[in-house]
Amino acid sequence: MDFFQGKTAIVTGAGSGIGRALALALADAGTGKVIITDIIQERIDQVTDELRRKGVETEGYRVDHSNLEEVTSFADRFFEKWGYVDILCSNAGVGLGGRFLETSMEEWEWVVGINFWGAIYMLHAFVPRMVERRQGSILLTASDCGVVPLPFSCAYNATKFGVVAVGETILPELNEHNIKLSMLCPGDIKTNVIRDGKIHVDDSAGRSNKDLIEKYYEEKGADPAVVAAAALRGLERDKAIIIVPWIHHGPFYLLYRISPWLYNTVIRLAYNTGLLHKIQGLRR
Repeated sequence: MDFFQGKTAIVTGAGSGIGRALALALADAGTGKVIITDIIQERIDQVTDELRRKGVETEGYRVDHSNLEEVTSFADRFFEKWGYVDILCSNAGVGLGGRFLETSMEEWEWVVGINFWGAIYMLHAFVPRMVERRQGSILLTASDCGVVPLPFSCAYNATKFGVVAVGETILPELNEHNIKLSMLCPGDIKTNVIRDGKIHVDDSAGRSNKDLIEKYYEEKGADPAVVAAAALRGLERDKAIIIVPWIHHGPFYLLYRISPWLYNTVIRLAYNTGLLHKIQGLRR
């Protein structure tokens, strides 16, 4: 892909899953420098080793993206060494599953801090320098839970809807400065987000369904490489919303856009009858 040739990219949360797949896909597409962040040093080391074997310049930084000081420090170090960024992939995020009554305030603060504020911090740290150069592309990893409200994940949905709202709002502002922005909205993907996340969708007996959710994602989840390939195509084509795989929740998205009332009626019926639980293999 000529679009990516020789460019400098940042991928946050690149130690595993979609972030790792994005970093490797960028390397394969000809990106000259791929800089990554993650919260786990061992994962950073593994991915930077993979990137070096692909022949790209790389470096990994341990960053807690819910911490403004750490993000600001990372930006300072990045610009001092690398000078500029062409492609900014704000991907760091965590999973939080649970009904509203099952979600504590501490968990709300945790998921909002990483998924929502983490994206805001990266934009504030890097967009001004991109505006100065009047060029660049931004990829915000949201979720299909950011374009259609899916059950069992109230707090997570709120953060992803927030990311999409920010992206859609600033998109025309950034276009004025020749900066492209795309929002990546993956469906059920085979990553560590469930295993590493806080998932406690309990059944009527109070037993956690986390083991069954992990099994569902392992068996039904799409390969992160599929998401990365769609993301790069979307960036190159300046596509605003990238839903992948479409089959997972794309039909729900269309229904929600056409008729929110009908969508909510269908979801309420499926929830109350236990059909949603059955589809995802959960104990009710």
